[in-house]
Amino acid sequence: MTSLDQFLPMIRGRLPGCPDMIIKDAIRDACIEFCQRTQLLTETVAVAVIADEAQVELVPAAGQHWEVLQILRDTAPLTPASRHALLTQGLNIQTGVPQSYYLEGDTRLVLAPTPETAETLNVLVTVRPADDATEVEDVLWAEYRVPIAAGARAWVRRHYGEWINPQSEAEDRAIFERAIHNQNIRRARGGASAPLRVRSHPF
Repeated sequence: MTSLDQFLPMIRGRLPGCPDMIIKDAIRDACIEFCQRTQLLTETVAVAVIADEAQVELVPAAGQHWEVLQILRDTAPLTPASRHALLTQGLNIQTGVPQSYYLEGDTRLVLAPTPETAETLNVLVTVRPADDATEVEDVLWAEYRVPIAAGARAWVRRHYGEWINPQSEAEDRAIFERAIHNQNIRRARGGASAPLRVRSHPF
């Protein structure tokens, strides 16, 4: 893991007098946005399903889960659905083999039909830094420190009047947006900058 402090020298010189606390908030925000919009970090979570319990919790190993990409029961994927759709179909009052799911809140999975036996599901999720993170995944520093720093500078210029500079903000934001665009193209072509993290969480 890389401390937010490592990014500071790349930002301080462009924002003279800006407190480190504000800069670190900006760095964290830029890292969160980058991860949310690129699906850079993923994690496979082994979720223990309990018989007759429709809801299970996703517990992050580090950072915070952002989006469920896939749920596998053995090799069969479950179908994502809205809460309304499951209620309309009456799946919420049925028991059997889980076929569908929706995410309630940030970490609670709701399965339908309600599982009738205990088993383990493999859930692929995207991960982002937590809102109070003081460290971020190494890949954000190793491969994306320049756009992350640019995104942080733009964040400060957008939120704090003392450092407002529309031209500099636009230039920094363009660097940040270009990196997001390039990473999404890379992912669409099958490339990955960070290995999948596979961890099991007992319940």
